[in-house]
Amino acid sequence: MFSLETGSIIGLTLLVMDLWAITKILRSHEGIAVKVLWIATVTLIPVFGFTFWLFMGPRKEKMTAEQLNPHL
Repeated sequence: MFSLETGSIIGLTLLVMDLWAITKILRSHEGIAVKVLWIATVTLIPVFGFTFWLFMGPRKEKMTAEQLNPHL
């Protein structure tokens, strides 16, 4: 179905995406338990775990206008 080169490129792409996700997870401000669960999800289910994390993972809180300029 896939040649060795195609499988290697797909595998390398998945590895890079997972490493990027893990790095972002570790740098987030979430608690240890949340980080461990996200890393386990991304690692154990590579394609779906990464996709799930990309859409549902920890996000930066959006700042409101009051937080940006408290003197208003």
